[in-house]
Amino acid sequence: MFRRTALLAATAALAFALTACGDDAPAAAPAPAPTAASQIPAPPQVTIANPPVDTTDTASAPEATDPAQNGANPVNNTAPITPVDPARYTAYGNEVGWKSPSGKIYCKIGYAEFGSGCQSGDAPVPDGANCVTPSFTIDQLSKGFYMTPGKVTPTCFNQGQFGVENAQTLEYNTSITFNGMTCFSRVEAMICDAGGGHGFVLSMQQATSN
Repeated sequence: MFRRTALLAATAALAFALTACGDDAPAAAPAPAPTAASQIPAPPQVTIANPPVDTTDTASAPEATDPAQNGANPVNNTAPITPVDPARYTAYGNEVGWKSPSGKIYCKIGYAEFGSGCQSGDAPVPDGANCVTPSFTIDQLSKGFYMTPGKVTPTCFNQGQFGVENAQTLEYNTSITFNGMTCFSRVEAMICDAGGGHGFVLSMQQATSN
């Protein structure tokens, strides 16, 4: 009797063990780790606010706005822009220099800290410029901007800082690029882009920068 009871107990234990093992579900496989590429965000969208540049034949371009129209906004001028070869405007000291077609704005781009910018004796005083001096009146000073890559400084000048001997004309609807900076000659204004979202507009009606 004892041996039969022990055999039944052993059989029951074995059956329980087999049942317990059969109920164990296989462990779920771990999720794969994210790859490095999936963690890189998409690049931001960048909007360039420069005047439009087009190398198409300018003979078919629309006529430029009359320069006598005071307060004309150069941003509204959609005439194509033709880049020029800066070597044609080479000045001393590895610089380029030019004047506007009206002969009232002189500009230069170089490498020195105060070697780039535009000025005009007939432009208004730029916002943010300190033009108070005991030696000169406002009318005796020319007004304009210094620029370096990524920076624009409004100011007044008591001399021809950007005048170049025998300066050539940068014709309307053309642009010149040198040392990472670009200037656009428009009928309404001279527009310069210093890079990094900074630039200025200079004419006889406005002198603005950002």
